Amino acid sequence: MFPWNWNKCLCKAKTLLRKTIMTEQEKIALKAKVRSEIERITRDVAHLEEITRPVKAEDMDEITRMDALINKSVNDAALAASRSRLAGLGYALKRLEDDDPEFGFCLECGEVIPMPRLMAMPEASHCVDCAGR
Repeated sequence: MFPWNWNKCLCKAKTLLRKTIMTEQEKIALKAKVRSEIERITRDVAHLEEITRPVKAEDMDEITRMDALINKSVNDAALAASRSRLAGLGYALKRLEDDDPEFGFCLECGEVIPMPRLMAMPEASHCVDCAGR
């Protein structure tokens, strides 16, 4: 039997390698991107909350009321998606600021998530291949 734990050594080696995957400049650019997206989506959420208020049926004919209800449904879906993305971006920013060594690696296969994907979707936790499955 070996006097050391191979799993512990392998895990430590992976952690050391992962710390060097993203350069400091890339990390700064990604943090700026995430903050910018959070600000934009926060404004979008405020606007969507405003336009998704309940529709008043009085003073509307049948077609106008139906159109308003359909628009409200579409905007409700957009609001839910925006809130979800905002939560994901907040979590990504926290992980970046905490220097989480697992950030930028696919939760499924463990491979590096390419920087262009992270810049497009900083909240991505899966590589393109695993996300497509």
